[in-house]
Amino acid sequence: MNNELEAASNPDQTSGEQWIRGTSKSLKQTRLGLNLFFYGSSLVCIAAFGVLYFEFSTKMLSVVMQVLPVTALMGNLIILAGALLFFSVPDEANSRGLLIGAAVGFSAKIIFSGTVFCGPGFLGLPMALCLKLAGYFGLILFALFLRKLLLYINRPDQLLKVYGLLITTVLFLLGSWCMELVMDLGLIKITLIHIYSVTLVGFFLCPCFIYSLKKVCD
Repeated sequence: MNNELEAASNPDQTSGEQWIRGTSKSLKQTRLGLNLFFYGSSLVCIAAFGVLYFEFSTKMLSVVMQVLPVTALMGNLIILAGALLFFSVPDEANSRGLLIGAAVGFSAKIIFSGTVFCGPGFLGLPMALCLKLAGYFGLILFALFLRKLLLYINRPDQLLKVYGLLITTVLFLLGSWCMELVMDLGLIKITLIHIYSVTLVGFFLCPCFIYSLKKVCD
């Protein structure tokens, strides 16, 4: 109520500034979407760290290695659910196209995660690489959506965090994808632990940036 009175007493505020200071259902869904995206990306990071640790360090029981793919799949499902909630953002943000592309990319990543239980060769190498690439591009489009959102609510001071998310995705996630591609093509000899280590950095930084952006909308 106080937020609404404050917005009404400041007619010079943009519609986005008034929206972020209000108590509308779309704002509540947006905040929930950011929370879900943070928790989902954190689960994916935990699963990636577990694979790196248990696979290359301790040779844990196979049951642990079965739980980690489930964790990654659940994390990707939560990420998609969070992204879908962002469709409640007002149309004035001009971000609908970016969200659709991001949702498609996240859906591709879910397909990739879901087929892990069928064996490494179930999809075939080209399809698996394409699905992973689509997932990373989905994250890039989502970062561009967040840029639109920040501009809509007149918070250009927070854009550096979005650019950090973009750089993280391109440098570490797409970088690890390129490393995997050249390894599979036999162009360069790279061990899997090096590829997974680069990927893990990207998976770790992603929720960090999302958390800092989440606080802007709280």
